Amino acid sequence: KSDPLRWDLDPPCSEAEWAYLADLPHAPEFMATQACGYMNKICRGCYSARVEVMAKVRSRIRQQGGIEQMRPTQRMRKEYDAAHEFDLVVGRPARIHGLQSVSAAHLNGQCCRLVRLDEETQRWTVELLNQEQKALKASNLEVSRGIDAEYDVAQATYLLESAAAKPAAAAPVAEERRPLGSRTAWPKVRGVHPGAVVRLQGLKGAPELNGRKGRCISFDPEVGRWTVDLGDERKALKVEHLAPAPGEKPPTVQSAEEERKASAAKAERRSTLSAKEAFAESYGWDGS
Repeated sequence: KSDPLRWDLDPPCSEAEWAYLADLPHAPEFMATQACGYMNKICRGCYSARVEVMAKVRSRIRQQGGIEQMRPTQRMRKEYDAAHEFDLVVGRPARIHGLQSVSAAHLNGQCCRLVRLDEETQRWTVELLNQEQKALKASNLEVSRGIDAEYDVAQATYLLESAAAKPAAAAPVAEERRPLGSRTAWPKVRGVHPGAVVRLQGLKGAPELNGRKGRCISFDPEVGRWTVDLGDERKALKVEHLAPAPGEKPPTVQSAEEERKASAAKAERRSTLSAKEAFAESYGWDGS
């Protein structure tokens, strides 16, 4: 029979296509020893095997855009990495060596990362682990796969040491923290600040609001009063009429309605008491 890879494919199978399929996992063993195409007749067994290869050429290569669009196989990647193992490339880790000057000799042995190459001076700008940049000749830089791994370890070690050193450096800043209210527009009263939940107290002009829950919105320094949201309305109140209630939830329309009803019921009940009973209740006496 005629070779299907040569006579049934249009165009015939190329050497590049054959080599690509031979590199794929589970490729037939004969592809490593046989040629891509034959002019002469081939046996029936070889014909059947090569028909399967022809189907792979169509489905795996040509229907995917051609051999130029194929991703490199594992062997291709290994060959490429081996050929370029010692190339200086932007972004790749490197190690500094061979610096002779007294001011730069301490850099020998340090890991860095290649940033860019200056075409005029033929010097590489490299970034050290501490993000400091230096301009070095290519002869003072070495790269390899081992140095790639060494850089990762050195960078991780540097970050851990930097993190461990931060608390000690940050301690003086904590001592300089400003006291509460030293630069704020509102009075320095613990538990009373924007967003704080409070209970109203000591109101004589509107005693029915005493005990109501509110939330501090903002402080007006000109009039010296807090704008307090009661859930259903807002009031401008002095700080002495606010008792912090940090454990309570902010007021809502529903909670304000419930408090208003409870206050009205209490007022109605007190109106039925005698003066003596009302006085006793105000001071917590049970009348005995």
